Amino acid sequence: MKKIVVALSLFAISSSASADLADKMEKLVGYTIVASMTIKSWYNESKNEAEENFKGCDYGRVIVFTNNKILKCTSYNYQYAYRPTAVILSDGSQFKMIVEDEIYEMQR
Repeated sequence: MKKIVVALSLFAISSSASADLADKMEKLVGYTIVASMTIKSWYNESKNEAEENFKGCDYGRVIVFTNNKILKCTSYNYQYAYRPTAVILSDGSQFKMIVEDEIYEMQR
C-alpha cells in the first residue's frame, strides 16, 4: 500500500511540473534558439550597480556574456546563479533568454 501511495505522489508531482513546463513553453511558440552563452556579469547604469553573479533581471539591466555580447532585460524576476548558461531565442524581432527554468524578456 505504501508503494502505491508513493507512486501516486510522485506521479502527481511530475504531472504538476510538466504542466508548469508546458505553460512556460507555450510562450515560446514561434521562437528559435539563436545562441547558448555563459553569463559573465551584469550592470545597471541607472542604479549604478554591477556584479559578476547573475541575480535575474530588472528593467534596464544589461546582461554581459563571456563573449562580451550583451542583452538588456525588459522584464523582472529574481534568480541567483554563478555564471549560468543562457539559451537565447528570437522570433526575428524579439528576444527571450532562458536561464535554468526561468524565461526573461530581452532586447538588444
